[in-house]
Amino acid sequence: MEDIFKHYELQREELLARIAQHLQLDETRKGRMESAYRAISELLDQDQGFFKDLDIDVYPQGSVLTGTTVRPYKGCEFDLDIVVQINALYSRFTPAEIYNALLKKLEGDDRYGDKLEKKNRCVRINYANDFHMDILPGCIIFYQDKNVIRIPDRLLRDWAISNPRGFGEWFLARAAAIRRESVLQGYYNRMKVELRAQIEELPRDDFYSKSPLQRAVQLVKRYRDIYFSGANADYATSSIVLTTLMGLNYQGEPSIYETIDNALNRVKLAYNLAQQNRIRFTVTNPVNEQEHFTDSWTAAHYDHFYRFVDKFHREWNALKEGFDKSGQHYIELFDEGVYKESLQEQIKVLSKFSQSPVTRANGLIIGGKAFTDEAGRIRQDHGYKNTAHHNYGG
Repeated sequence: MEDIFKHYELQREELLARIAQHLQLDETRKGRMESAYRAISELLDQDQGFFKDLDIDVYPQGSVLTGTTVRPYKGCEFDLDIVVQINALYSRFTPAEIYNALLKKLEGDDRYGDKLEKKNRCVRINYANDFHMDILPGCIIFYQDKNVIRIPDRLLRDWAISNPRGFGEWFLARAAAIRRESVLQGYYNRMKVELRAQIEELPRDDFYSKSPLQRAVQLVKRYRDIYFSGANADYATSSIVLTTLMGLNYQGEPSIYETIDNALNRVKLAYNLAQQNRIRFTVTNPVNEQEHFTDSWTAAHYDHFYRFVDKFHREWNALKEGFDKSGQHYIELFDEGVYKESLQEQIKVLSKFSQSPVTRANGLIIGGKAFTDEAGRIRQDHGYKNTAHHNYGG
């Protein structure tokens, strides 16, 4: 069995996956959000007014749909995006009609009346200090394809076009287009065969079965949150732009590291070529060319975007050089807390399978399962009990 602690690239890949896993929304928050959007569906189903005789679908879009959620960074709120899709032709209504009908229904409910905020294309419900839910109403354009919808644009007083379901399907198809078995999938499959007696020590299947592209998007979004925290928050690159760029530039790489490394190189190249040719660098919905995700960008947005990508690229390249005992590069990229938690977990779990006595002893001590015998050797069955410590790899 290959010792992961003697294989830097494999150790790095496993650590990146653990960091991404730690960044996911916890089950409690996911449960609250599911309850929140199901309550909206029930509210509209029971309506005796505008929505009474309409066939309506309520579903999440964005990161929930693509499996790339990331928990909020330092006091920020999670943004849950849902669609209220009216399965009737948009030509039956005006944009203001469906927007105002949704707003009126929410205003009339005691649960939402004091939490509402009118946005350009959606109605936002603010759940204090937790998350906010953006509700996007829309109508279908064709009965034959119910993925493409028209949505109201209050500023333009007209319809805009969107395809949230189609985008989700596109991204998941890109994520599944991996050239071969992922690096982590292969490693854990070998562990399962060779270490059947200790199978309970391995991570759950959902830890390593999530695709390199999905994990990569989670990590990119976390660095975005760190980079744009503070004064530059207004220029933060949106999640839909980052998800699209990562999906477009994914070429089936079997590892998280390669996925981000190659995508960053390709995005930098495309941006520089656009600048050289004096054309606008644009990001368009891959399933709807009429929907431009960067149509509202100013010169300042472009400047901040390029600085963000360039800084990320430099930090990412530092991970090529071998394990950094201080972990500084990981801390710069993903924050100290999540890095240390992930590294400690990696050592605790995988040290059991290491051939190094020092590494195995480290894992026992971190896990609080170490004893020191009379000869001063670290054991897991008898001797003096050691308290768990916080050795993070240094």
